[in-house]
Order: sequence, then structure tokens, then C-alpha cells
Amino acid sequence: MKRLLIFLCFETLFSCAQNKMGEAYKLKDEASVSLDAEEYPQAIDKARLAKTIFEKNKDTLGIVESLYIMARASALSGDFEHAIPYGEKGKKLCLLKENYAMEYKINNTLSWAYFALDKDFFKILEHQERQLYVVNQLEDEGAKASAYNNYGYDTTVSGSIALDSAITLMQFANNHYAKTENNKGRWYTLMNLTWQYRLKNDLEKSAYFGKLSAKRAKEDNDRHAIVEANTNFGETLLHQNKLEEAAPYYVEALKWAEQNQDRDKYVFDVYYSRYLWQKGDKAEALKLLKKAITFLETSEVFYEMLGRAFLATYSYETNDYDEAKKQLAVFENPRSEYISVEARILAKLVEAKMLFTADRKRARVLLEDASKQLRRIGAKQLLNLVQQVQKMDDTP
Repeated sequence: MKRLLIFLCFETLFSCAQNKMGEAYKLKDEASVSLDAEEYPQAIDKARLAKTIFEKNKDTLGIVESLYIMARASALSGDFEHAIPYGEKGKKLCLLKENYAMEYKINNTLSWAYFALDKDFFKILEHQERQLYVVNQLEDEGAKASAYNNYGYDTTVSGSIALDSAITLMQFANNHYAKTENNKGRWYTLMNLTWQYRLKNDLEKSAYFGKLSAKRAKEDNDRHAIVEANTNFGETLLHQNKLEEAAPYYVEALKWAEQNQDRDKYVFDVYYSRYLWQKGDKAEALKLLKKAITFLETSEVFYEMLGRAFLATYSYETNDYDEAKKQLAVFENPRSEYISVEARILAKLVEAKMLFTADRKRARVLLEDASKQLRRIGAKQLLNLVQQVQKMDDTP
């Protein structure tokens, strides 16, 4: 009888535990449904309840999946501050269990959250470098394409790897998306290739990808895509000194950009100012650029600092040295390190030109440092600009 009672007690406890676990999985599934339905507070609440039960039963996978839902729902609702601790806890458990599939998903959300909060740019790259290892453990070409695309983009921004290597990653992503039915994001990968080949000064390939990107963006009928793809292709045509050919693409981007006074409009204005400047409409270029920088000060630092580099350049060319110095000063203490190598180099060129009379030795050091970096990554288009400034140094 005693043994029977023990058995019945054990069976009851086991049955209760099973019921609790069933409840946890039901809550987690409901949280996933809420996430897909964009009901983010409900998704977080249900995932949190599920996680509590999983923790009591030491179900690591359940805990990780719940943390991912909480991180993703937080990020999608704009609460990146909470997305990061949820994601980091989940990532830590994934590392212990070598759960690469879940780690891949969590790392994507973490990279986005760190970027959105202007956190340490190199922390973002750290996540992406780990992500490259993770996707190579998975038999998922789509996951690999996404990771390669993101890493290829951010390393091009930072100038931390050779352009040829970044292009190889981006080409893998592009080839994958080309095989995917109804992929509406391919314009972005094509646009990145346009930019990368332009930095290499391979303007023929840049124009090839730029035209494809603009075409795909039009097919997608997406405002953001149309603005960015047309602007980027226009940039390549400007570098080829094809001002008239560039005009229709800037006009198309302008038409869509002006529909809203938002991020897309002001990012476009940063690049549009360069077109206007080259066209000779300098007053309008300065007006648009200054307004864009003011807006972007509370938005994306990447484009804010590129705009400041443009403004420093324009100000120097019009002998407004005080304005040029004002813009260069911001580069000394930026609100984030997410600044493109292009913006940094353009700022250094203005600084070097202004130093030629006051501190020629310092100017030479700046230019030589820039030259070494650009040779290392193969950014011939920017290297040409550096060499043009170096020719100004006609002192033995």
C-alpha cells in the first residue's frame, strides 16, 4: 500500500508538471501568434508567463524561445532598450547549448537594437561576425544571405575589411535573392553593390547595378526603395560626370521624397545637395543640406555626419572657413561611431586643406593615414580625392 501511495503521488506530480509545461507551450505559441499579428504588448506578456514556467522546469529551449519573442516584440514596438537585455540573455543560453538556429534569430534582433540606439558600432560588428560563424553552421541559404548582406554593408560603412571581400558577401546575397520568387528586398542588395563598386571606382559595374536597383525599386512600388535606389544610381552618374543622364533619376527620387517630411526626404536632400552643387545651384544646395542636417541630428547619425562632411566641403570651397571648422568639430566628438569611411575621409580632406598654411606637417600625416587606409580596403574613388589634395602640397 505504501508503495502504491508513493507511485500515485509521483504520478500526480508528474501529471501536474506535464500540465504546466503544456500551459507554457500554449502561452508561447499564443505569444508567437500575437507577434505575427503585431500585438506586441500581448506577445511580451504571454512570452514572459511562458518563460517563468519554463524556468521552473529548467526547459532551456523554452526559455530561449520566450526571450526571443520578448526581444523581437520589444524591438518591433520601438522599445529597443528592453529588447537588448532580453536578447542578450537568450544569446547567452544559446551559446551554452550551441543552439545556432535560435542564436541566429536573436543576433539579428540584437544588431538592429544596437543600431537603433546608436550603440557602439563595433558592438554591432561583433554581433555580425559571430553571425557569420552561426549561419555557416546552418543549412539555410536565406539566413546566410541575410547575414552576409548585413555584414557586407556595415563593413563597407566602417572600412574595416577590403571592398573586394565585402562585395563577395554582397554578391552571394544578391545571387540568392535573384533565385527567390517575389523577393521585394533585392533592390537593396543591388543598391549596396552600386555603392561598393563606386567606392572601388569601377563606375561601369556600379552603373550596371545602379540601373538594376532603380528598376527593381520601381517594380516594388515602394517609396523608400525608389528614393534610395534612384539617388544612389544618380550618385554614380555624377561621378561619371553625366549630369544630364543623372537628372531624371534625381527628379524621380525627388517626386517620391517630397511626399512626406520624414527621414527619407531629408536623407535624399543630403545627396540631392551634391547634385545641385555640381549643377551650380549652390544657394539651394546649402539651404537644403543645412535643413537636412538639423532633422538628422535626432535621426540617423550616418547621414547626419555625411551631410556635415558635404557642408564642410561646400563651405571650404566658398571660403566660409568658420562654417567648415564648425562642421569638422562635430567629428571630434560624434554621438555615435556609426560614421561612413566616406564621411570621415571627406572631413579629413577639408581639415588637411585648411592645415596646409598653419601646420603642413599635420596635414601630410592626415593625408598619409587616409591614403594607407584607402589602399588597404581598395577604395580607389576616395583615394583619388586624397591624391588630388596631396598634389596641393607643392613644398619640398
